[in-house]
Amino acid sequence: MTHRSQWQGVKNAPSLQTINAHGRIGLKSGLGTVFYTDKNGFHNQVGASVTYAHHINLILGNRDIHQLSFGLSAGALNNTHDQTQFAPDLGDPLMKGNQVKSNGFHMDLGLTYIRYQFYSHFTVRNLFFKGQNISDNISLDKGKKLIVNAGHFFKLNNNTSLEPSAMIQLVEYADLPSFDMNIMSHHSLNNLNLSFGASYRLGTQPNANLFPAENLNQDHKQLTLLTGLQFRGFSFFYTYTHSFEDIQIAPLNSHQLTLGFDLYSDKFRFFPVRGIF
Repeated sequence: MTHRSQWQGVKNAPSLQTINAHGRIGLKSGLGTVFYTDKNGFHNQVGASVTYAHHINLILGNRDIHQLSFGLSAGALNNTHDQTQFAPDLGDPLMKGNQVKSNGFHMDLGLTYIRYQFYSHFTVRNLFFKGQNISDNISLDKGKKLIVNAGHFFKLNNNTSLEPSAMIQLVEYADLPSFDMNIMSHHSLNNLNLSFGASYRLGTQPNANLFPAENLNQDHKQLTLLTGLQFRGFSFFYTYTHSFEDIQIAPLNSHQLTLGFDLYSDKFRFFPVRGIF
């Protein structure tokens, strides 16, 4: 379960809540689901998706991990635009003064490769997307997002390990990549596991461009700090993100709280998945 709030001190600021569950089906497959609500001002999006994953173990009879995994996700979403509080004299023919709704359907694809302490992930968001424009019901294709990340666990001693990783995101049409550089430290104390980390994101944020010869895009920079603990079947993580854009309507910081409950994974501890907190 996750709660994320942004733009502290701004009325109707963006907020996100999620609840998800996932588990194995036997030793070679997995199934997961997620429900979320994402609110931003007068706009609210509610969605759900189901994901199936299949794991291919490339080493048999060995406790070292060498695994290839494939995943396919399908989901639906519903958008609500609340116009009931808009001024009636705006003169905009698209403003109907009621709650305007639209919906969409999407499919995502993922690939994971794990070799001992190394892991890599490749994800295609919106491999397939069909939806309706919230104002004029025009059928839309949502841009694909390509995400590639990789990391490695370095064991410093029996109780401490470091996990550096990196991620690249590419968005179709915008063609504006972003880069993430991350570092995590993991500490084991009997039944208690502690994690501390930092992430720095560098990219380009598109803005309105009124003149073709003038580029109004601005650099997008943000720093994220993370801390968390895992005790037996319970986990808790706190994340703080601060952005450094030159143009800000408010201090662009956000807080995220995540709670997790591990119910039956001891049965499958022999086959861990790297790169997932």
